[in-house]
Amino acid sequence: MTPGAENKKPEILAPVDRAGEVAPLLEAGADWLYGGCVPASWSARFPSFVSLNQRTFASAQFDTLDALAAAVKSIVDNGRRFALTLNAPFYMDSQMEAAVELARFAQGIGVSALIAGDPGLIRRLSHEGIDVPLHLSTMAVAANPDAVRLFAGMGVKRVILPRFLDVPAIGSLAREAPEVEFEAFILVGKCPNIEGVCSFLHDSPDGRWPCEWPISATLADGTAPPENVCRGIDGTRLSDRRDACGLCDLPDLVGAGVSAFKIVGRGAPTDRKVALVRALSESMQRTDDFSGDWPEICREKFRDLFGHACTAHNCYYP
Repeated sequence: MTPGAENKKPEILAPVDRAGEVAPLLEAGADWLYGGCVPASWSARFPSFVSLNQRTFASAQFDTLDALAAAVKSIVDNGRRFALTLNAPFYMDSQMEAAVELARFAQGIGVSALIAGDPGLIRRLSHEGIDVPLHLSTMAVAANPDAVRLFAGMGVKRVILPRFLDVPAIGSLAREAPEVEFEAFILVGKCPNIEGVCSFLHDSPDGRWPCEWPISATLADGTAPPENVCRGIDGTRLSDRRDACGLCDLPDLVGAGVSAFKIVGRGAPTDRKVALVRALSESMQRTDDFSGDWPEICREKFRDLFGHACTAHNCYYP
């Protein structure tokens, strides 16, 4: 947590894919918007399943560099900020030039940050003199103080926390690295895997990844697996990662040193994004007054957002 951050209102980050989403998302309360763009120069060289930014379907991208530039101008003109996703876990040598070229373009149009996860790209951006604040993607799995210090030494200003960390672990990281900002996921998109070592393709337009497909398990001798394994399978099968929520832990996360909260949903419908931003913004307005009935308030907000009661499988920080 950077000096003085304890007195700063935590920021809200929301996904954006089209210029028409900028105004409603900012009006709903977003401080930052983040998103990706796959330029024609990338698409001409690499097949669609080769990720530039962890999304390969068109609805999760600005469709042209001009559209990206127009959206960034609108965001900046409204006094807010935009972070461009360049967050593939690694880039091959043949891809690195294209990623650097996009980062240079992003600097020219005034983006406020680059979200990156490949250490090679982070070093290359520095060597190329691209002076845009770096936010470390969760794909880099900075889950311990040594990793945070390593990336801070490479110029990273903010660490996007891996989803598997609990609140005490997050607090420990913030105490060990007070010069770094920390950003936590808070609504939708709970990933059951460790993102930085996951090899699933995020290329389905409906936002359903292989880790969500219905599964069953049978032991080699044909019998059922142990009960705890069955419970885990059922929990995954019956829950929806797109309904993930961590609102009830806002007080503890703020106390632990988290200075920014991210809403997942690149490629999602605009009205859903706006509803999520509004729900988080309304919750953040109470950061100085988390009363004893806070859990029940959050449960009601969850029902309003998703149409059913929350469960441990939907909870970001159970």
